[in-house]
Amino acid sequence: MGINSSRFTKYHFWISIASIIVALLSLEATIRLYDSLAGYGFLSQHRNKIANSNQSNRSIIPFRTFGFPLYTTISNKKHILSRHGEIYPLEKPQGTFRIVAFGGSTTENEHSYTNTKSHYPLLLQAHLRAELNTHNIEVINVGNSAYATPHSLILFELDVLSWEPDMIIVSHNINDLLTAYWPDFQFDYSNKYGTKYYMPVMYNLSTTDRLFQQSSLYWFGRDKVDRLQSSHANIISRKSYGNHLDPHVTDTFERNINTIIAIAKQNNIKVLLGNQPLQRNEEYFDNHMAYKRYNDIVKYPLHNEFIVHHDTFNRIIEEVAKEANVLFIDNDSFMANEEKLFIDYIHYEPEGVEILAKHYADFILANNIISIN
Repeated sequence: MGINSSRFTKYHFWISIASIIVALLSLEATIRLYDSLAGYGFLSQHRNKIANSNQSNRSIIPFRTFGFPLYTTISNKKHILSRHGEIYPLEKPQGTFRIVAFGGSTTENEHSYTNTKSHYPLLLQAHLRAELNTHNIEVINVGNSAYATPHSLILFELDVLSWEPDMIIVSHNINDLLTAYWPDFQFDYSNKYGTKYYMPVMYNLSTTDRLFQQSSLYWFGRDKVDRLQSSHANIISRKSYGNHLDPHVTDTFERNINTIIAIAKQNNIKVLLGNQPLQRNEEYFDNHMAYKRYNDIVKYPLHNEFIVHHDTFNRIIEEVAKEANVLFIDNDSFMANEEKLFIDYIHYEPEGVEILAKHYADFILANNIISIN
C-alpha cells in the first residue's frame, strides 16, 4: 500500500510539473501571438530590455559614464557625430566657423527631435547659415539628457578641444542643482551619478534577467512587478532647505563653469553662457518629477524654494560671465512662464525649441560674433 501511495504521489508530482510547463509555454505563446497581432511579430524581442536598451551592449563610457557615441568612420576617415546623428568632419574645413553646444536635456531636445527632427543647435545652424548666406557655419550638439557641468567639462577637455571649435555655448542649471537634493552631496556629483539609476542597463541586470531574456512572458511579468514596486515613487517627498543652498553646491557649480571658461580662453575659443528658462508652475514640476525612479531617496525642496534655487544658479551663470568677460544670453527672461513653450517645468515643446534657436541666432548676429576667413 505504501509503495503504491509513493508511486501515486510521484506520478501526480510529475503531472503537476508538466502542467506548469505547458501552462507557461501556453502563456508565452499567447503573449507572442498578441505581439504578432499588434504588429511586432511572433519572434519579436521588443519586450527584451537587454536587447533593446541603447546602452545595454556598451560598456561604461570612460569618465562620462553614460552618453552617446561621438564618432563614426566614413571612407576610413573619422567624423564627428552630434547628439542626433548629424555628421561633421573631424578636421575642421578651412574657413568654417565651428560652434559646439553643451548642456543637458534642454540642449539635447529629445522631445522636439522625436516629433519634428529638430533641436535648437540644428535650427541655430540653419538660421546663421541663412542670415550670413554661407554653409561654412557648424553648430554641433553635444547635449545629453542628465548631463551636468562635469560631463561638459570632460567632453570639452577630452574631445571637443580636438575639434577646434571657434565658440562654445554652455547652458546648465537643473541637473547640477538636483544634486543638492540627493543625500550626502559630493563635489564630483557621485551622490547622484554614482547610483544605479545612472549606470548602463547591463550593470543593473539580475541573473534571472540574463537567464530568461528570450522569454516574452518573463519580461511581461517583470514589467508588471516593476510597476507595482515603483508605484510609491509617484509621490514626491519634500522638505524645507531654505532659500540658501549649501555653499559647497553653489561653489562647485561656479567652479565648474569657470574651469570650462579657463580652458576655452587658453585655446582662444569664444564662450557664450546661457541661463536656463523655467516654467514656474508647480504642477509642471510635479507632472515630470513624479515618475522618477529615484524618488524614494530624493527629497525635493518646497516649490517656492526650488524656484529661488534655480534663480540662484541662473544668477551664478550671469555673474560668472560678467566676471570672466565672456558672452551671456538671458534665455530665462525671454521664455520663462510661457506655458505653450514647455512640455513640463524645464523641457520645451518644438515651438519653444524654435524660439530658443532664434533667440541665440539673433544674439550672435547682433554681437557680430562670427568671423569667417
